Amino acid sequence: MTQMTPLSDPRRKTLLQDFKVFYREASPASLERLDRLYTQDIEFRDPLNVIHGILALKSHLKGVYAGSTDIRFEYLDEHYDEHWASITWVATYRHGALDGGRTLTLRGTTQIRFTDRIFYHEDFFDVGAMVYQHLPVLGTVVGYINGRIRR
Repeated sequence: MTQMTPLSDPRRKTLLQDFKVFYREASPASLERLDRLYTQDIEFRDPLNVIHGILALKSHLKGVYAGSTDIRFEYLDEHYDEHWASITWVATYRHGALDGGRTLTLRGTTQIRFTDRIFYHEDFFDVGAMVYQHLPVLGTVVGYINGRIRR
Protein backbone atom coordinates (compact mmCIF):
# COMPACT_ATOMS: atom_id res chain seq x y z
CA MET A 1 0.00 0.00 0.00
CA THR A 2 1.37 3.41 -0.97
CA GLN A 3 1.76 5.76 1.97
CA MET A 4 0.22 9.23 1.52
CA THR A 5 2.91 11.74 2.38
CA PRO A 6 2.25 15.28 1.24
CA LEU A 7 4.42 16.85 -1.44
CA SER A 8 5.44 20.46 -1.36
CA ASP A 9 3.87 22.53 -4.13
CA PRO A 10 7.17 22.93 -6.02
CA ARG A 11 7.82 19.14 -5.88
CA ARG A 12 4.25 18.42 -7.03
CA LYS A 13 4.65 20.81 -9.97
CA THR A 14 8.00 19.18 -10.84
CA LEU A 15 6.43 15.70 -10.81
CA LEU A 16 3.60 16.84 -13.11
CA GLN A 17 6.04 18.58 -15.43
CA ASP A 18 8.31 15.50 -15.54
CA PHE A 19 5.25 13.36 -16.31
CA LYS A 20 4.22 15.58 -19.23
CA VAL A 21 7.77 15.81 -20.58
CA PHE A 22 8.16 12.02 -20.44
CA TYR A 23 5.05 11.40 -22.54
CA ARG A 24 5.84 14.30 -24.87
CA GLU A 25 9.26 12.71 -25.62
CA ALA A 26 8.55 9.01 -24.90
CA SER A 27 10.21 6.28 -26.92
CA PRO A 28 11.40 2.73 -26.25
CA ALA A 29 14.80 4.17 -25.28
CA SER A 30 13.31 6.45 -22.60
CA LEU A 31 11.37 3.79 -20.68
CA GLU A 32 13.96 3.51 -17.90
CA ARG A 33 12.93 7.03 -16.84
CA LEU A 34 9.60 5.57 -15.70
CA ASP A 35 11.22 4.49 -12.42
CA ARG A 36 11.52 8.15 -11.45
CA LEU A 37 7.84 8.84 -12.20
CA TYR A 38 6.01 5.72 -11.02
CA THR A 39 6.06 3.50 -7.95
CA GLN A 40 6.97 -0.18 -8.41
CA ASP A 41 3.33 -1.13 -7.74
CA ILE A 42 1.83 1.32 -10.26
CA GLU A 43 -1.73 0.59 -11.38
CA PHE A 44 -2.25 1.74 -14.96
CA ARG A 45 -5.66 1.70 -16.66
CA ASP A 46 -7.04 2.75 -19.99
CA PRO A 47 -10.11 1.60 -21.96
CA LEU A 48 -8.14 -1.37 -23.33
CA ASN A 49 -5.81 -2.38 -20.46
CA VAL A 50 -5.39 -2.86 -16.74
CA ILE A 51 -1.71 -3.13 -15.85
CA HIS A 52 -0.13 -3.74 -12.46
CA GLY A 53 3.54 -3.05 -11.76
CA ILE A 54 6.31 -1.00 -13.32
CA LEU A 55 7.76 -3.91 -15.33
CA ALA A 56 4.39 -4.68 -16.93
CA LEU A 57 3.90 -0.97 -17.72
CA LYS A 58 7.32 -0.76 -19.36
CA SER A 59 6.51 -3.83 -21.46
CA HIS A 60 3.14 -2.36 -22.48
CA LEU A 61 4.62 1.01 -23.45
CA LYS A 62 7.45 -0.67 -25.35
CA GLY A 63 4.79 -2.37 -27.48
CA VAL A 64 2.86 0.87 -27.94
CA TYR A 65 5.93 2.76 -29.14
CA ALA A 66 7.10 -0.12 -31.33
CA GLY A 67 3.74 -0.25 -33.16
CA SER A 68 3.12 3.48 -33.50
CA THR A 69 5.20 6.35 -34.79
CA ASP A 70 5.23 10.07 -34.22
CA ILE A 71 3.22 9.96 -30.99
CA ARG A 72 2.93 13.52 -29.70
CA PHE A 73 0.96 15.00 -26.83
CA GLU A 74 -0.31 18.55 -26.52
CA TYR A 75 -1.50 19.30 -23.00
CA LEU A 76 -4.58 21.50 -22.82
CA ASP A 77 -5.43 21.85 -19.15
CA GLU A 78 -4.56 20.47 -15.74
CA HIS A 79 -6.08 20.52 -12.30
CA TYR A 80 -4.39 19.15 -9.24
CA ASP A 81 -4.52 18.91 -5.50
CA GLU A 82 -2.33 17.40 -2.81
CA HIS A 83 -2.41 13.79 -4.11
CA TRP A 84 -4.10 13.83 -7.54
CA ALA A 85 -4.06 15.53 -10.92
CA SER A 86 -6.27 15.54 -14.00
CA ILE A 87 -4.68 16.48 -17.32
CA THR A 88 -6.52 16.91 -20.63
CA TRP A 89 -4.61 16.33 -23.83
CA VAL A 90 -4.68 15.84 -27.57
CA ALA A 91 -2.47 13.10 -28.97
CA THR A 92 -1.39 12.81 -32.58
CA TYR A 93 0.00 9.50 -33.77
CA ARG A 94 0.49 7.24 -36.76
CA HIS A 95 0.11 3.48 -36.93
CA GLY A 96 0.65 1.48 -40.10
CA ALA A 97 -2.51 -0.59 -39.56
CA LEU A 98 -4.77 2.44 -39.07
CA ASP A 99 -6.06 4.70 -41.85
CA GLY A 100 -3.17 3.90 -44.18
CA GLY A 101 -0.57 5.21 -41.73
CA ARG A 102 -1.92 8.77 -41.82
CA THR A 103 -1.56 11.05 -38.80
CA LEU A 104 -4.53 10.64 -36.46
CA THR A 105 -5.77 12.75 -33.55
CA LEU A 106 -7.20 11.61 -30.23
CA ARG A 107 -8.54 13.68 -27.33
CA GLY A 108 -8.35 12.34 -23.81
CA THR A 109 -7.86 12.90 -20.11
CA THR A 110 -5.39 11.37 -17.69
CA GLN A 111 -6.03 11.11 -13.97
CA ILE A 112 -3.11 10.34 -11.71
CA ARG A 113 -2.71 9.84 -7.98
CA PHE A 114 0.65 10.30 -6.34
CA THR A 115 2.76 10.71 -3.26
CA ASP A 116 6.43 11.28 -4.13
CA ARG A 117 5.77 9.26 -7.33
CA ILE A 118 2.68 8.22 -9.27
CA PHE A 119 0.96 5.08 -7.96
CA TYR A 120 -2.25 5.26 -10.06
CA HIS A 121 -2.63 6.35 -13.70
CA GLU A 122 -5.86 6.14 -15.69
CA ASP A 123 -6.40 7.36 -19.24
CA PHE A 124 -9.86 8.10 -20.60
CA PHE A 125 -10.38 8.26 -24.38
CA ASP A 126 -12.73 7.06 -27.10
CA VAL A 127 -11.46 3.69 -28.39
CA GLY A 128 -13.60 4.07 -31.52
CA ALA A 129 -11.90 7.37 -32.32
CA MET A 130 -8.51 5.82 -31.63
CA VAL A 131 -8.81 2.51 -33.46
CA TYR A 132 -12.13 1.22 -34.76
CA GLN A 133 -13.11 4.05 -37.08
CA HIS A 134 -9.70 3.86 -38.78
CA LEU A 135 -9.83 0.18 -39.74
CA PRO A 136 -10.71 -0.49 -43.41
CA VAL A 137 -14.05 -2.34 -43.09
CA LEU A 138 -14.98 -1.60 -39.49
CA GLY A 139 -14.31 2.12 -39.98
CA THR A 140 -17.05 2.30 -42.60
CA VAL A 141 -19.50 0.57 -40.26
CA VAL A 142 -18.57 2.81 -37.31
CA GLY A 143 -18.94 5.90 -39.52
CA TYR A 144 -22.38 4.74 -40.64
CA ILE A 145 -23.49 4.08 -37.04
CA ASN A 146 -22.16 7.44 -35.85
CA GLY A 147 -24.05 9.17 -38.66
CA ARG A 148 -27.29 7.44 -37.70
CA ILE A 149 -26.89 8.35 -34.04
CA ARG A 150 -26.25 12.04 -34.80
CA ARG A 151 -29.49 12.47 -36.76
